[in-house]
Amino acid sequence: MNRYVALGCLGLGLMVSPLLDRVGNSAVPANPKIGIINIEETLSSTPAGKRANEAFEKTRKTKQGLLDKQQEDLKKADADLAKQKAVLKPEVYEGKRQELEKKFVELQQTYVKLERELAQDRTKLIQDLLKQAEPKIAAIAKAEGVSLILDQSATVWADPSVDLTQKLNAEMK
Repeated sequence: MNRYVALGCLGLGLMVSPLLDRVGNSAVPANPKIGIINIEETLSSTPAGKRANEAFEKTRKTKQGLLDKQQEDLKKADADLAKQKAVLKPEVYEGKRQELEKKFVELQQTYVKLERELAQDRTKLIQDLLKQAEPKIAAIAKAEGVSLILDQSATVWADPSVDLTQKLNAEMK
């Protein structure tokens, strides 16, 4: 009987061992190679990045111009009100002063809104550049045998030998 149990266990072991071998050899390589790219450098030094940056700067300047105009108008209104203070009745002056303060608060809210919009525009710009660069990054990773590529901003320190930025920049047009 012991002989049959031993043969049964041996047979079961032979059947299960290939399955266990697959579990042990998961999709993660034994020594994964990591690469680094600097998206900000790619954005500032490649033709594709420069075009995207120029479009962003044009939008930023337009929005800044609108904000500057509103600020100048508010300063002029404040100066005009200061000149009229002596001839206006106190209650009329106070009403105009409160109206001016409301406009100032609106200007601050507009500034915050524009800053938020610019941050979103910048994020979209980087996402679009990454979408364009993704196949190039994948090709570089495959050619270099890299398992993972991180953005430079997500790392504290990296050996310069793992920096693939120049190879990416050479591919970006």
